[in-house]
Amino acid sequence: MLLFINSIAGSEIVIILLFVLIFFGAKSIPGMARGLGKGIRQIKDASQDIQDEIRKTTTDMQRDLNVNKALHDAKNKLEAPIKDFGNDLKSSATDVHKNINGILNDGGENSIEKTLEEPVKGFQKDINSATTEINNNINSSSGNNSKNNAEQASKDESLKRKPDQENLN
Repeated sequence: MLLFINSIAGSEIVIILLFVLIFFGAKSIPGMARGLGKGIRQIKDASQDIQDEIRKTTTDMQRDLNVNKALHDAKNKLEAPIKDFGNDLKSSATDVHKNINGILNDGGENSIEKTLEEPVKGFQKDINSATTEINNNINSSSGNNSKNNAEQASKDESLKRKPDQENLN
């Protein structure tokens, strides 16, 4: 504020004070000094208010930038697993599509039937062995009707085989 005083020599200040004394008189100098002091004080207060407002604004902007960065980071953290899942799903779908096309190109429906026939036969064997084991357990626990139970078990097995064989055709 008072930077111009550094460039003014002492003799120049004395000359300025003499001119002020001559033009305004001794009685008005204290009032002018008070007015000048109030003016300088108001300028300092105004500049301080402006500096405070600028600091507050920049602080708010930095906070907003930090919040935006945090939101952006959170968004990226949430999107990453979803994108990974989507990529995995897409690759799985592509693999299934390739497998189906490979099966269809190798022989069409006959190839599909052959592919499915083997697991179905395995399931039939498992079911038949489980049924036989259950029937044997029942027969061993009852003891009296072993012939009837064995005949019934063989009938049950033959009935179970017929519908499964019809489904394969």
